[in-house]
Amino acid sequence: MLFDILIRTLSATGLSILINADDITVISTVMSVCVFFLMESSQLLETKYLSYGTCISSFVITEIFFFLTSADAILIKSIALLILLMYTCISLHMYENIVTLKESLHRTRDDSTELESMLREKNKRLLADQDREVHLATLAERNRIARDIHDNVGHLLSRAILLLGAIKTVNTNESISPQLNLLSDTLDESMAKMRSSVHDLHDDSIDLKKNINEILGELRGFEVKTELDLDRELSVEQKLSIIGILKESITNIIKHSNGSTVSIILHQNYNFCTLSITDNGTLDESEKSRIATEGYDGIGLNNIKNRAKSLGGDAYFYTNDGFTVFARLPFN
Repeated sequence: MLFDILIRTLSATGLSILINADDITVISTVMSVCVFFLMESSQLLETKYLSYGTCISSFVITEIFFFLTSADAILIKSIALLILLMYTCISLHMYENIVTLKESLHRTRDDSTELESMLREKNKRLLADQDREVHLATLAERNRIARDIHDNVGHLLSRAILLLGAIKTVNTNESISPQLNLLSDTLDESMAKMRSSVHDLHDDSIDLKKNINEILGELRGFEVKTELDLDRELSVEQKLSIIGILKESITNIIKHSNGSTVSIILHQNYNFCTLSITDNGTLDESEKSRIATEGYDGIGLNNIKNRAKSLGGDAYFYTNDGFTVFARLPFN
């Protein structure tokens, strides 16, 4: 904008010099002021053609002034006026092109920055997906190894222990009894260590999110809303308790609920995590009374309470606006 004002100021100055070239009179001074005002005010007009038209009108008025007041050197003044008009039009056009190119450059830079940001976010998502796929593949492989060890090695060890027990039963040679007892103890220890290793291998491969999604996949015909806080790594016992409580709750919903919406919320705090499963089904007053007084005899609800208590927590059941299972599980 500053260059635009400068161009118009120079043009207005040139017009004023031409108008007052013969003599400085009241008319020429008033004419100079009018031309200067028209030239500068043209910059404030929003429409491009109106702005250019007002600017050119200053030159037209000046030319008319020459014909009315000047008897000498009209041709020279007209040529100078034409040159000044060409300078003004070319300068304004070049300035407008520069502004357009600068805006285009800014848009290109903004688009490039936005595209770079989008590509960066997409790359992060791809890396996260790759890490998740690798993690799931690793868990699946560990499960397979644990299953193979349990099915094959465990079966062979059990078979060897049974055969050794049979041999010990029918053995009449006391000289080899110590060796048979030592072999029996070795096989028993091997079986215990194998079971412990398989158990640890399987426990480490528990994918809580995958198990939750598989359980929620059973809720066909229900609108499922989830809010899962899985940032903190949970212990094996907590994972198993959450999976068990969720499984029991979803099974009860499928069997008994007449609702249409299920909400699952898992939150983690500093010392404990909470699990809430709510459906919008209706219960009659007798059912509400039994649940309020813990007079229920269902195995599922008792299992939920027992799972929570096994970790030092507790489970509660609410019947306001549907049915809610709320479990609080401490970390320690």
